[in-house]
Amino acid sequence: MSMDMMTNEALKGICPNNFELTHYAIALGRYYIDSGREVELGTLLKDVKKHPNPNYVEELKEMEKDLQSEETEERSGE
Repeated sequence: MSMDMMTNEALKGICPNNFELTHYAIALGRYYIDSGREVELGTLLKDVKKHPNPNYVEELKEMEKDLQSEETEERSGE
């Protein structure tokens, strides 16, 4: 992992302050762990930078919920 990724400059502007940025990164990491993914700090920081919307975690949860609903409907229709 490059040292640039570990600085505030690489992630500056994603959230109004560092506390919100930290909460976003923690929430994303928890989501990944709950979904069974292995998480490394470098990968997590790259994903935070790639998806700078702090609502991204909620969007992921919503998509997962929709997918589970579709799978349930398919099973009940068989």
